[in-house]
Amino acid sequence: MALPVAQPAEVLRAWQKDDLYEKQLAESLARLMPSQHAPKAVPISSLLYKSFTTLKDLQTLGEEYSGIVQVDESYHKLPAYGNRFISILLSAFGEALTRRFFHRLEKQVEQNHTLRPEAQNVFLIILKTLNNIVPQVISIHRGLAYINGGPLQIGKNLSGIDYVHVRPAAAAYYTHLRLLGIVTLLHAIISCGQSFYMAKKYMYQLHELPNEVESEKSCAACLEEMLQPCVLHCGHIFCMQCCYGALDSCALCRTPFIKSNVVPLMNYYPGTILK
Repeated sequence: MALPVAQPAEVLRAWQKDDLYEKQLAESLARLMPSQHAPKAVPISSLLYKSFTTLKDLQTLGEEYSGIVQVDESYHKLPAYGNRFISILLSAFGEALTRRFFHRLEKQVEQNHTLRPEAQNVFLIILKTLNNIVPQVISIHRGLAYINGGPLQIGKNLSGIDYVHVRPAAAAYYTHLRLLGIVTLLHAIISCGQSFYMAKKYMYQLHELPNEVESEKSCAACLEEMLQPCVLHCGHIFCMQCCYGALDSCALCRTPFIKSNVVPLMNYYPGTILK
């Protein structure tokens, strides 16, 4: 007889506990690593934590705390080793690899001289938008998990992994989680809508005003009149709203930058020559 499927409350509590332990491990690893490699401590800690638990046919500390066990799609046995390994890799590196994939596509489009500039700009807008909504896709999946149950990580779903619980479920949490799931879904959908709206707006401006991006008086990132111009360390100039807003790399040469290195040009007006 199969064990009952784990309810959202148990899955959420297990994920919260495991996330706490992984963050503590990441902090310890970051202190041991050179400062330039410290950001890698987070995915490495996730990989190590799950490798010493899930890959060893053991419950994680969070799963043990909540009384749930990972199972395959039959709900009768543990997931295959390969499925567990894939889910761990996707959990630790999935979002970063997805973002890197879109960045690489952007560079390929920029370096493709066979494309017309108009088509090149359209492809770049689409890729940038898809890259921006990656966190929202994760939030949508999490919201659905709050409502319908199942793993909170997309990697586990893709690997055919689910949970069963071995202790009585906490029914009092179900209504609250459904409400949280609805709020999470609404927020993620609205955020996606805003990203698609801005992409549509940029495409419309490219279609109506094809020369405006090249104008010295327009910001190449938002295509609006450049107000409060700022210069990046690569030498390109954009409006302050873009530099301190959504941009994390130069919209023209794709050079990454940090906000603290942005230099406002207090006495410079677009279209004039810097002296």
